[in-house]
Amino acid sequence: MYNPAKSMYLNPNIEFLFNGEIIEYDMRDAGFSIIKQYKLLSDMVINQLAVMEKMDRVINIGKLQGQDKDFSNALLDKFTELRTLFISSNRLQDGNIISVKKDAIFTIGKCSQRKFGDIEFVEKNRYSSYIRFTNNSNIELYYNEDKIDIKGIGEIGINRHRLYLIDFIDKVIKYIEAKNPYVKKYIKDFIMKYKTKTLDEGFYIEFNNMSQLGDDMFNYQKLLIPLVQIVLGEFDE
Repeated sequence: MYNPAKSMYLNPNIEFLFNGEIIEYDMRDAGFSIIKQYKLLSDMVINQLAVMEKMDRVINIGKLQGQDKDFSNALLDKFTELRTLFISSNRLQDGNIISVKKDAIFTIGKCSQRKFGDIEFVEKNRYSSYIRFTNNSNIELYYNEDKIDIKGIGEIGINRHRLYLIDFIDKVIKYIEAKNPYVKKYIKDFIMKYKTKTLDEGFYIEFNNMSQLGDDMFNYQKLLIPLVQIVLGEFDE
């Protein structure tokens, strides 16, 4: 069961989901909104933060947390309180929560209670499918027909994979969502080419946060085999 005191959470019972309604709710301007609503800093400091650009404000709040442990603890406690409010107000059960990222909650289905005083959880993204690679640092993929968002790989790594493994995964998920059994042949042919090293070099960049060329078996074991298991489970004859 998810404990809202945990700022990071992955539902251990949801490794993948297809053709669902997955929504990412983010707390708007989270840290500053909490500071204002609960007056965690003096009016003078709040006014100074208010006129800053958002990124400068985030940086300065981080510095203040480093300088004042009591303030930092109070801010973290309010994050916990608001996650608790959001979950309880929307009567979310464990089966409705895919993951939590401090000021963001990924849910299955819509949530109607999203405003708590001046603090609002806004719908940031909507997805139809999700995969978590449990044997690969719990890398998460959130998919819709326009994009794949990946948690656990930095932007540089994502750019290295975009025309290669991300494009491949995109096609696999499209076939699964369309319930097209051709996906079994597609993934089988791809693995044969992968193992015979006839694919472009970019496909052999390790699908992890380092995203460098390394052991060819890494992607085979950590990405391709789990995808095969998912496909066979979805198209069990």
